[in-house]
Amino acid sequence: MNKIKVLGISTLLILSLCSSNSFASSTEEIKTYKLTETIPIEQTNSYRNNISKELEIDNIKYELDTIKEMENKITVTQEKEVQEDKIVKSNDKYEILKLFENEKKFEEKGYKGILKLQYNDIDVKAKDSYTEQYKVYLEKRYNNISSNELNDIPKVIKEEGITYYLTNPIWKISQVKTVEGQDVPNKYDGIMQYEGIKEKTVIQDYLATARYKGTLEKEVVDTITFDITYKEIPQESNYIPVIATTGAGIVIFSGIIVFRRKNIYIYNYQKNQWKLVKKIHISKNQKMIDITPLTWESNKYKILLKKQVFNKLKDENITVKYFDKHFVYQVKEKEFEILV
Repeated sequence: MNKIKVLGISTLLILSLCSSNSFASSTEEIKTYKLTETIPIEQTNSYRNNISKELEIDNIKYELDTIKEMENKITVTQEKEVQEDKIVKSNDKYEILKLFENEKKFEEKGYKGILKLQYNDIDVKAKDSYTEQYKVYLEKRYNNISSNELNDIPKVIKEEGITYYLTNPIWKISQVKTVEGQDVPNKYDGIMQYEGIKEKTVIQDYLATARYKGTLEKEVVDTITFDITYKEIPQESNYIPVIATTGAGIVIFSGIIVFRRKNIYIYNYQKNQWKLVKKIHISKNQKMIDITPLTWESNKYKILLKKQVFNKLKDENITVKYFDKHFVYQVKEKEFEILV
């Protein structure tokens, strides 16, 4: 077989193998991996910023496709009390209650609710008033006085905080005796009339204070649910055809591309046992172990170094990354635990 024929057959074989591999790759169904996580609102920024762009599950590589977020809301409450003042003319609480609404709609900082009048908690105080003076009177009786003089009669009397002044003494003869044939008075009854000034406060109006109480509510975002979809990264055939020609014919070999092997195994403690959650590759030049999870059940992790990488990194420092946290660990053992 001449060289031209050999070259032609070789080319046809190569094209046939390549087209076969391409056809198999294009007709194979692309796998997807879906992940749903509900994250507390205060952790969502950290979670969002650390969503992996790629991941590997059961030796299949995936790349990030879509992220959907859904807010989950809860209702929170708070107790509220307000008061309302009115100027009224009477201090009759029954009449005052008629002036206030039985309930009020109230809104504050996103909270809404109904506040109800507290009927037994009405406070009434004098607001505007003035002082008014008026006369008061007092009488005192004195019987069988030997003289109708005022020497023994009090001119000023104080009673219950009021000062009274004698204004009109009235005398009556209560007893007489005969002297040289004539009746001469020797005993008197006295009626002493006093006047005083008293003050009183006249209230013009009152300040009535009513209180309203109730429970306010509002909805707040408590958690966010992330629906994350990954799609499989299409892989080219691992076989590379190698064609050698001889004078007698064509010999075709096939080889396999060897990818980087994973040398770090990451486990998460779940349901009382260690579960493998991730495999990664590190080297002396790239000494960071990213344990940021897509799913997790606990904050307890175990990291296992394969023998070869352990021998290379022994007594050196490596960095363990968890979301935005970084831990520095000196490699002493092939296997160690970390609490994040």
